[in-house]
Parts: sequence; C-alpha cells; structure tokens
Amino acid sequence: MPENAARPSKRGPYARGRKNRQLILDAAMEVIGDKGYNSTLLQDIAAEVGITPAGILHHFESKEALLAEVLRERDTVNRQRFAGGDEQYPMTVHVMRHNAGVPGLIQLYVSTVAAASDPHHPLREYLLERDAEILESVKADIVRRQEAGTVNPGVDAEKFARVLVSLSDGLQAQWTIDSTIDLPGVLEWLWETLAAPPR
Repeated sequence: MPENAARPSKRGPYARGRKNRQLILDAAMEVIGDKGYNSTLLQDIAAEVGITPAGILHHFESKEALLAEVLRERDTVNRQRFAGGDEQYPMTVHVMRHNAGVPGLIQLYVSTVAAASDPHHPLREYLLERDAEILESVKADIVRRQEAGTVNPGVDAEKFARVLVSLSDGLQAQWTIDSTIDLPGVLEWLWETLAAPPR
C-alpha cells in the first residue's frame, strides 16, 4: 500500500457496535422498568431493538452480563441527573424518588442483590464494588455539607452514609411487596432528623 494511501477505517464497525450495544441497554432499561424484571425475557428486549435474542448475546456474553450493565447504566444516568443533590436533600433522596417511577428496575436490583448472597454469583464482585463506590460518594456529600455548615458536624459521616444506603436498599426490598411505602419520604425524614445542624 502506498505510504499516503488512505487506510480502511476500523472505527466504523466499532462505532456501530457501541451504538447497537447502547440501544440494547436503553431498551432493556425501558422494558424492565415498564414490564417488571420478573416478566421480562430477552425476547422482549430484542423485539424492542429489532434484533434476535442471539443478537443481544453477540454484545453481552450472557443475560447476567446484560443485567449487570443495565444496573451500571442506571447508576450512571442517576449520577448525571442528580449529581450533588440540591441544597435541601442529597442525591440519595432524589434517586429514590426517581426509582419509585421505574418499579421494574427496583425489582431487578433487589433480586440481583438477593441472588448475589451466593459467593459464586457472577455479579457479586460488581455489587461489592458498587456498594463501596456509592458509600464513598454519599459520605463525601455529607462531609461537603458539614464543611458548608448545612449538616450537623457532630454526625459521623461514614456511619450516616451507611445508614442512608442501607435504609435505601431495605426500603426498596420492602417496596417490592408493599408499593404504598413512601420511599423518598422515609429518607427525607431520616435526613432532616440526623442532618439538621444544632441550634
């Protein structure tokens, strides 16, 4: 090939592959969110994108791998949408308020966490890493607010973060059985109770 000749681009198929992978993820989040995790089959997601279940497995090595990416995608979208929370409530509260509108994704998360109690579950390591990242993020937000004077400086930031994350997970598990539970309302009450600076 002459030195100045144009080389075939490798970015075309790669870019298309990434686009198709993202379309599958978006469709999976929408279908699971609407139909519910337990009622969603690979065929349902494939039909939404216009491919076959085998086409999904071309991009994701297994259904478990797809579900892990759906959870990662949900976390990424939530971080972008609610980064930093607001003056009154942290991101955790806003995420919970949003999650109440996508019950299927709550079912997916709760079911995955329960299954990952098996030390050999393929998503166990991912969930452990996710928990550590979220805990650190919530703790950093609390410390930032303490330094700004809007959160009680006497509250242990790490323990407060653990309580918020644990309560969030527990509430979501209960909510899959009793959807009348006020998910964000309980977290708001806890935040206002523990975070309020002393007078």
